Amino acid sequence: MVIFSVVTSLLGGRPLFAMPPGSGEVKVVVAGNDRSFAAIARSLTESLSFIAVAPRFERVAAVDPRSVAENHQPVPSLLAYLWIDAATDREVTLYITDAATQRVFVRRISLDHGVDAVAVEGLAFVAQNSLEALMAGKLIGMSRDDYEHSLDAAAPRTVVRPPVAENAAVSPPVLKGTNQSFAPTSSWRPWAGYELQGWNRVTIRHEADLGISCQCSTLRLGMSLFATWPIQFHSGDSGASLFSSGGRLDVSRPFSPTRNLRVVPGLGFAVEATRVRPDLNAPNAQPASPYFALDPTVRADLGMEHSWGRWSLRGIFGADFAVRPVQYVITRQTETATVATPWRVRPFVSIAVAVPL
Repeated sequence: MVIFSVVTSLLGGRPLFAMPPGSGEVKVVVAGNDRSFAAIARSLTESLSFIAVAPRFERVAAVDPRSVAENHQPVPSLLAYLWIDAATDREVTLYITDAATQRVFVRRISLDHGVDAVAVEGLAFVAQNSLEALMAGKLIGMSRDDYEHSLDAAAPRTVVRPPVAENAAVSPPVLKGTNQSFAPTSSWRPWAGYELQGWNRVTIRHEADLGISCQCSTLRLGMSLFATWPIQFHSGDSGASLFSSGGRLDVSRPFSPTRNLRVVPGLGFAVEATRVRPDLNAPNAQPASPYFALDPTVRADLGMEHSWGRWSLRGIFGADFAVRPVQYVITRQTETATVATPWRVRPFVSIAVAVPL
């Protein structure tokens, strides 16, 4: 019998300012052309839906770095302000402030091919993880005073320089910029699940799952370990108990029809190791060779996921397809008896609970 145990320890600091624990809104101010604005709005709306945050967009001609640090009247439902300067094809600058404008986070993204899909997805990824950090009470960026001082330090000044000899090497000045970043919160999400699978006409198999998934741009990649409850079969006076465990890799593409609800279709591949043990009531029976049967399976599934703050609950249904036909047999003296033949296509339903690291 295989026993899985997971111990998760979450460490957090005391928040500098109070943030609502659940969903809320962010105000997003964007400077850019029509195409850039539409692409940024579409990507941010989808990305922020994963953390139950709704953006309210406003388009402006330009973003003034000094206006970012201005105080704003408190709005109960507002979590933060996002300022996105995408007015040029060389660089996009993202500013994030908490609702009280106590801290300012700045991230500059260099562009190789203008505001293309790669740049927009990267911008959405940084914004989602930064807001997730704020909701968890973590500190990002720098204080407002430090931010304003950095702008003053980076402002051009009139400097009287001593004469320089002709052809002398001159080192370019180094300015301290405002690109203060932090290690964003992880997009990895551990989860635990329980599954019921139609194994054959008379058997329902119970399965426990533990896994972890990562949101990479628009795709979600996952890996998990699973183990089943032992099941017993008898054929005549021969019998056996079967216990299966294994690992699974999967990829899915979440869609968000509403702010808190996601539709998650996916595909997966698993390798299942099944231990065949003769029934104790048949002492002369011996397990067929090999003792462990290795069976690859392919999975197609569709999930419905609902978020409550940082937690999410997902219901899933689908089917496993055995790559090759499977029969479990035991040998008794000179005879071989088949004790179990599972379906090649096995429908299942499952439920899983996930939380960000």
